[in-house]
Amino acid sequence: MAIDQTFSRRAILTGAAAALSVGLPHMTRAAAAPVVETTNGKLRGASQEGILTFKGVRYGETTGGANRFLPPVSVVPWAGERDATAFGASAPQVVSQPGALTSWYSRTQPISEDCLFLNVFTPALDRGRRPVMVWLHGGAWANCAGTAPGFDGTNLARGGDVVVVTVNHRLNVFGYLALGDSDPRFADAGNAGVLDLVAALRWVRDNAAAFGGDPGNVTIFGQSGGAAKVTALMGLPAAKGLFHKAIAQSCSGGLRLDGPEEASRQTAALAKELGMPETSGVALQAVPMNQLIVAMHAVADPFRPILDGRNFLRNPFDPAAPSLASDVPLMIGNAATEATLFMAADMANFSLDAQQVQTRVARYLGTDEARTGQIVDAYRSAGRGNTPPELLAAIATDYMYRRNTTRVAELQSAGAKAPVYAYVFDWKTPVLGGVLQSPHTLEVPFAFGTTDAAAGLVGSGPHLSNLTRDTMARWTSFAREGVPKAPDGVVWTPFDTAHRNTMMLNVESHIAANPGGEARHAVDDLAMFEYSHPASFVHT
Repeated sequence: MAIDQTFSRRAILTGAAAALSVGLPHMTRAAAAPVVETTNGKLRGASQEGILTFKGVRYGETTGGANRFLPPVSVVPWAGERDATAFGASAPQVVSQPGALTSWYSRTQPISEDCLFLNVFTPALDRGRRPVMVWLHGGAWANCAGTAPGFDGTNLARGGDVVVVTVNHRLNVFGYLALGDSDPRFADAGNAGVLDLVAALRWVRDNAAAFGGDPGNVTIFGQSGGAAKVTALMGLPAAKGLFHKAIAQSCSGGLRLDGPEEASRQTAALAKELGMPETSGVALQAVPMNQLIVAMHAVADPFRPILDGRNFLRNPFDPAAPSLASDVPLMIGNAATEATLFMAADMANFSLDAQQVQTRVARYLGTDEARTGQIVDAYRSAGRGNTPPELLAAIATDYMYRRNTTRVAELQSAGAKAPVYAYVFDWKTPVLGGVLQSPHTLEVPFAFGTTDAAAGLVGSGPHLSNLTRDTMARWTSFAREGVPKAPDGVVWTPFDTAHRNTMMLNVESHIAANPGGEARHAVDDLAMFEYSHPASFVHT
């Protein structure tokens, strides 16, 4: 049964339970196109099965031409009604053809530097003061978009009675290029994409009430690169007060930003690819978009936000949690075997022998033969893999995701006034004979109620409904009241460094203390993962 036929038209979430009703299939009914008055002008959206959608809503003017590398420019108000029934452009990026496992997540619209658009999904244009959930898409600061089929907010808005907003913003070199020339106009070029997110959150603050939302109850949530966006915003002074809760899913490179020296090297490498003796904002504004995309694709170290001393005064979670976000409740976690999604690029990765895995681990972690053997033995002894490929997946998952995710939880719980809730998404997908187990991105379609769109990753069948119901309930109840609850009744106790309580999310969920921690001690001495670290475990 399709997910949008599983949930009732309006979920009532009150008191100690986040109860999502399961009802009859929705009946599509004709409705007049909804019109809403925003701070910039009127928007005409669409209505389907009780949810109102407004797509391609402009929150900033074009970032191309004379606006390239500059902070976002405010929208020019318009007269009359503006159509909001089609998605806006995706940010400039290297566009690939995604396969069945990822198309629901990484499919984009045509790219353009005119890309500052967001999309709103709401149950009603009333005074409902619903929680607002702002989705920050993944893609490692470099690609993807908020318009992918798996990020459709219709079922989440309906199932949780919330307002959902998905956002496009500048990525890669267009959003994070260090320009150290003397022209003060380009002083913020290294964090232009983050400033886009601030502009989008200001739009939400100013317009949420018109869409039936509560501007005083905004949750930012994101997965993978989107989780890094969440942690970055938690440490960004300009974002203070624009959101009130945070959900970070599969946080890998979210502890630190790009350092000034590293950013300068990236800029120099870009200039070399372009055949430019030196870079300046004005000169780079004249480079055609596609030429800039090709050149930046050749730079090995990816472009990302910069510790510039202007916008970011410190790293988000190094050496401690940001005091700016001490009052922000945080839900944070990851999928149990994140690395298997990357291993699936070559199915031969699931047939590796013990020596091949040892070689991969040594190369990935940068450890010698003896140290690598100690790590592999520790994971094997802890029961973290019955086969060599499973051992590789466990070690790579912990190094790339689990350690950083747990580190954020530790730091936030130690320094914050608000609670931290930790999870591991432990449900195993049956696709590809089950070798993926619980791969990267797996929890996203359950949180959004888009498992139909993500069937290539999660499969199909009636068993998906209850897990979708419970996952969505936990996400939306956290957005509503800062405590994740679900109809299954399993109480989610907060995380602290003494007990490390972690919710193991599955068809039958349960709390575990520091799951996998015994094996992870074997890599405690290694540097934390950053985006500059290549995922060399996936190939020979």
